[in-house]
Amino acid sequence: MPKALVLIWGFIFAISTSAYGQETYTVSGEISFHEEKGQLFVYLRNQEEHEQFGKPATPERILIIKLNQQQLQTKKVKFKFAAVPKGSFSIFCFQDLNENGKQDRSPQTGIPLEPHAYSGPATFFGQWDDIKFEVDKDISEIEIKF
Repeated sequence: MPKALVLIWGFIFAISTSAYGQETYTVSGEISFHEEKGQLFVYLRNQEEHEQFGKPATPERILIIKLNQQQLQTKKVKFKFAAVPKGSFSIFCFQDLNENGKQDRSPQTGIPLEPHAYSGPATFFGQWDDIKFEVDKDISEIEIKF
């Protein structure tokens, strides 16, 4: 009888986790930057969030990294996002040099005035196909260079 009960509970657990639970992953890597001041804002975005740039991002996928003295000297910092669902994502980050909590832009042109970078080869505004990556397992070696 106990063996049958264990099998029943195992079956119920398997059904409930596949129906209600979603497997998640970690996305991590390293950012190299140039300026020896400020803080970094790092955004993990899906395609919809990427295309609606400027609208609020999902809070669980925003990192604000206050740079310590060692990071400022080496000009490198590690980042890690946890509980990332399966899907296509990109990373956008900028260095908030004046620590006002936003990326400053030119009032005339809208061009960013603070350093920024993407998870792929992009300059001003990354094209989705150039900067996206698939999350279907833990990813640990993303390199972002300003």
